[in-house]
Amino acid sequence: MDNETNENSDQEKNDTFDEIIHDKKVLEDSEKTFTPGPVGRVLGNNKKKYKTALAFWFDIVLNLIIIIGLVLVIRTYLISPFQVYGSSMCDTFNNFNGTCSNGYGEYLIVNKLGFQNFFGYQVGLPKRGDIVVFHPPHNPSEFFIKRIIGLPGETIRLIDDNVVIFNDEHPEGWEIDEPYLNEKNSGNTKARPNLGSVFEIPDDSYFVLGDNRTGSSDSRSCFADAKLVGNCFENNNSAYLNMSHIQGKAAVVLWPLNKITTIKRPEY
Repeated sequence: MDNETNENSDQEKNDTFDEIIHDKKVLEDSEKTFTPGPVGRVLGNNKKKYKTALAFWFDIVLNLIIIIGLVLVIRTYLISPFQVYGSSMCDTFNNFNGTCSNGYGEYLIVNKLGFQNFFGYQVGLPKRGDIVVFHPPHNPSEFFIKRIIGLPGETIRLIDDNVVIFNDEHPEGWEIDEPYLNEKNSGNTKARPNLGSVFEIPDDSYFVLGDNRTGSSDSRSCFADAKLVGNCFENNNSAYLNMSHIQGKAAVVLWPLNKITTIKRPEY
């Protein structure tokens, strides 16, 4: 009797063990073949779409930051556009069909790299005859465009309405020939009333004139109105430009199409 009871007990244990093994196998098989229901699939797809959209917008923002940064670097240190305004550089600029325009004129490319100072190293300096874009000393928010006439340390005298330069090479004076002046302006570089006709240029500065000598606010009047009378060296103004005022050299006429050309320095 006892033996039969023991056998039945052992049989029950074996059956229970077999059931456990079977249930475990069924569970493992179900895990292997499990597929998410409709709700799970939607949540998974939304998560993927969110990650894709986030990556897309991140890529756009990153590219915009890079593009804006490159534009700022290029316009600050390399080249920048400039549109001529007014008639002060006629006939070189803003002369259309033989008439000087007082409005907007040519689009230029200004070379800024040539005059940059990197950590105390000066890349280049303006030369006589260069056409430069600059801020006048009295107004850093304005842009003017004129031609470099006098170099650092020289003396400019306006004699008989002509420009005469005194320097180490020409201690007795040198009347420069200016082929870019039209018939009206050639030999017509007049001093401004009560402002003098002698300009002693500091060692770190430049003297500039517009090509339209009869209608240009330039070093002769400290970049104020051509009819100015009085001392133009007041209120932090000056007749001279140093390198901090000069933005760059006019290098290319980009528009209109029939005037596209590189801007060359004249030979004196």
